[in-house]
Amino acid sequence: MRTIRKYIILLFTGILGIITFSCSDFLDTTSGSQLTDNEIYQNEGDIYRAILNIYAQISEEKLYGRTIPLIYSFNTDIEFGTCNATTDNTRRGIWDYSATDNNEELVSWDYIYKAINTANECIAGIESSPLLEQNPADTPSMIRQLYGEAKGLRAMLYLDLVRAWGDVPFKMTPTMPDDNFYQGVTSRTEILETLINDLVAVEPGMLYASEMSQSVERMNRGAVQGLIARIALTLGGYTLMPDYANPSFPGTIERVENYIDYYEIANTYCRKLRDSRKHTLANTDFLQVFKNQCEEVYPSNEDMLFEIPYATTYSGSVGVIIGHKIEGSSHIAYGKSDGWYYATLPYHASFDYKDTRRDVTCAPYKWAWNDEKGYIEQVFTEWRSIYIGKWSRMWMKTPQGPNVQYSSGINWPVIRYADVLLMLAETENELHNGPTDDARDALKEVRRRAFKTEDHARKVDAYVDALDDKDAFFEALVNERAWEFGGEGIRKYDLIRWNLLQKKIQEMKVKLAEMKNNSAYPQSVYVKTNNDGTLEILNFDNSLSNAPSGYTKKAWASATTDNNGVLNTTFVKSYKDEYIDATPMVYILPLHKDVITDSRGALQNYYGH
Repeated sequence: MRTIRKYIILLFTGILGIITFSCSDFLDTTSGSQLTDNEIYQNEGDIYRAILNIYAQISEEKLYGRTIPLIYSFNTDIEFGTCNATTDNTRRGIWDYSATDNNEELVSWDYIYKAINTANECIAGIESSPLLEQNPADTPSMIRQLYGEAKGLRAMLYLDLVRAWGDVPFKMTPTMPDDNFYQGVTSRTEILETLINDLVAVEPGMLYASEMSQSVERMNRGAVQGLIARIALTLGGYTLMPDYANPSFPGTIERVENYIDYYEIANTYCRKLRDSRKHTLANTDFLQVFKNQCEEVYPSNEDMLFEIPYATTYSGSVGVIIGHKIEGSSHIAYGKSDGWYYATLPYHASFDYKDTRRDVTCAPYKWAWNDEKGYIEQVFTEWRSIYIGKWSRMWMKTPQGPNVQYSSGINWPVIRYADVLLMLAETENELHNGPTDDARDALKEVRRRAFKTEDHARKVDAYVDALDDKDAFFEALVNERAWEFGGEGIRKYDLIRWNLLQKKIQEMKVKLAEMKNNSAYPQSVYVKTNNDGTLEILNFDNSLSNAPSGYTKKAWASATTDNNGVLNTTFVKSYKDEYIDATPMVYILPLHKDVITDSRGALQNYYGH
C-alpha cells in the first residue's frame, strides 16, 4: 500500500486525527500536528510527512472524498442524479439548482478552509527552511517539488471554492491568534490571477509524475501545468457576478475584458506539457484508464496526471455512489454500489456508434445475483437508468465483501492528459480565429484512442479535417469534451465558462421530448444474456427493425414521454423549469446560514439566495 494511503488510514483511525470545528471556525483553524513549528521543516522527509496531512484532509467525505467532485459538479446536459419534487436541503438541492442556505452539503466550506490552512502552514514552513534557498527555483529538486506540491493542492482547493461560491475570503498565510477571523470576500478575478502567478513561479522546480515514486497520486509538474491552464480558462471564461448593491438580484453573466490573455497562458502551459513528451494516450485504451484506478495501477506517463488518493475502506466514494450499480446480496463478494449518477439519453445517443467511449461511460444495466443460475449477471435498465460505467467495484484487486457499502478507496481523477490536449486545441482555435495544425493534431490524438484503427481514416482524420472554421471547431470541442469526460465532474464547469450551461440543459430537455416516435433514434433495443452473465444490447445504431433470434425487445426512446408528449416525471424533477429557465440561471451556491451568522457581518448571500 502506498505511503499516502497509509497516512490516510492513520488519520482516519485517530492516530493523527482532525480537530473538529464549527462553521464559525473556517478561518480560525489550527493544525493538530503544529505544522508551522520550524523544526519540522529542516529535512525533506519531515516536510513530505507534513504535506501528507493535506492529502489526508482532502480525502475527507466533505471534500474530495465525495462532495466536491460528486455533489457540486452535477447536474448537466449529459449526467444527472435524481431529485425530489420540492426543494431538498440535501445533495438533491445542489443537483437541481434549488439549494437554500440551510443545505447540509454546504458545510464543505469549513473543510475546504481547514485544508487550505494546512497547506498555508506547509508553505510557510518550507519558506522558512534553509533547504528552499539552497535549491534554485528554476531547477527541479525534491524540496522545490514539495513546495510546488503544497501550492498546487492549495490552488486546487481555492479553484473549487471559487467555482462553487464565486467571490470568497482569500488567505495565503497560516492562521495566527491575532488574525482577523471575520474577513470579507476577495474578487474571484484577483484570487485566480494570484493562483496562476503562484503556480507559474513554482512549476519549473517541480518533478513530473514519472520522476516520483508515488507518480500520479501526488500533485506533480504535469498536473500543475494542466491546473494552470484550467484556472486560466476559468478566469478567461464567463461567470455569474453578483450585484453587491442588490443582494436579491440574481446577478449577471460577465467575462473579463482581457480574457484572451488567459487563453494565452492556458495555451503556453498546455503546449509545455505536450512538448515535454512525459505523457501519451497511445499506450492504453479508454476503458483501461479507469480500470487502472480500480485495480490500483498508476502509470506515470499515460493519460492520468493527478488523482485524489484514497485508502480502501477508509475513504473514497468512487465505485460506491458512481459507477456500475451492484445490488446488495449475501452472494456478491464485491460489495454493494448504489449508483446515484446516470447519463442522459440524448447524451448516450450523441455518441458515434463506433466510439468506444460510449459503452465505457454509459452502462444501461446493473449487476444482480440470479438465484436460479447461481451467479451474478447484468440486468438491463431503462433509459432513465443509464449508469456511469467508468468505475466498478468488480474490478478491484480484492473484493470488499457481500453488502459492503463503505469507502472503496478507488481514486478520483482530477486532471488527465486528454484534458490538456483538448484545452490546447481550444486555445489554439480561439487565439488564431480558427483551428491550427496543433489544434487539429491535439483533437485527433484524443479521438484516435476513441476509435478502432480501421476507423481512423474516417472518424478521426476526415472528421477533424472537415472542421474548417472557428465555430465548427469549437462546437466539435464542446461535443468532444462531453464524450471524453462524462461523469468526471468536468462538464458543468466547462459549460459555465462557455456560458452554455443553461442553453445545453434546455436543448437536452427538448431533444429528449422529441426522441419518442422519431425515426432518427432507436425506439427499442434488443437484449440477450450471455452465458457469462453479461448482456449483448443491439440497435443503439438504429439499424434493426426487429429483434434477432434469441434477443428480447426492450423499450428505449419510445418510453421517454407519455402519449401526450410529456416527459417522464421522475426525470423532470432533476431539471426543474423554475431554476433551469431563470434569467440568469443561478448556479452559484449560497453560503450556509451559520457561516453568514458567524461572520459578524463580513459575509452575506447574493444572487437572490
